[in-house]
Amino acid sequence: MSPAHDAYERLAELAEAERDHAVAGRIDELLEVQAQGAALVATLPAKAPAGARPYLERAASARAEVTAALAAAMRAARADAMHVEQGRVAMAAYRPVAPAVPGVAHRG
Repeated sequence: MSPAHDAYERLAELAEAERDHAVAGRIDELLEVQAQGAALVATLPAKAPAGARPYLERAASARAEVTAALAAAMRAARADAMHVEQGRVAMAAYRPVAPAVPGVAHRG
């Protein structure tokens, strides 16, 4: 295998590692791998050689899975935030009413 193909194979491997980290929820590791991938992409030519196609297809497939995993995580986080907000509103109903201050007229 040529060094050029090695770079594209490495790109596919990095994209698959991104997918694995995204699915497992390991965001710090995902960001590290993304940085490695970006650095590798910066070294690649503007036009990939024909032999790189299978590696680029693997990378594209893995990236689609990363996007799906992150979208699912965002939906779950949004749902959790909504539950917290609903709980906060419900708990507010149990807050004691401030006692009236003697000698201060209440304006309604």
